[in-house]
Amino acid sequence: MSIGSRIKQARQAAGLSQAELAAAMGITRSACSQWESGQGTAPRRERLEALAAELGVSYQWLTTGRDREAGGGVNETVPAYLTADQLELLHLFKGLTPRQRKSLIAFLRTL
Repeated sequence: MSIGSRIKQARQAAGLSQAELAAAMGITRSACSQWESGQGTAPRRERLEALAAELGVSYQWLTTGRDREAGGGVNETVPAYLTADQLELLHLFKGLTPRQRKSLIAFLRTL
């Protein structure tokens, strides 16, 4: 699977359109389309890091396709000092789409 295919797969899994992802990344929709098609330019490393974070997948999976099984493509490193409540919140948070995560964070900031 190509990097473009992984970008598309992760975007669709996150429930985002190309236009929504482009807006979140500060790029044009056509740039997003080129990344996914594989016929355009590939994103630079800095963009790939931001893209992985935005889509909730690991940078390694996005760039190489490896480690998908280890964590479903999602970064799974959890500090040992977290409480059970904090771990539950993280688990629930990881189940949200990027759009839902942003909404939840915005809501929590208002409290």
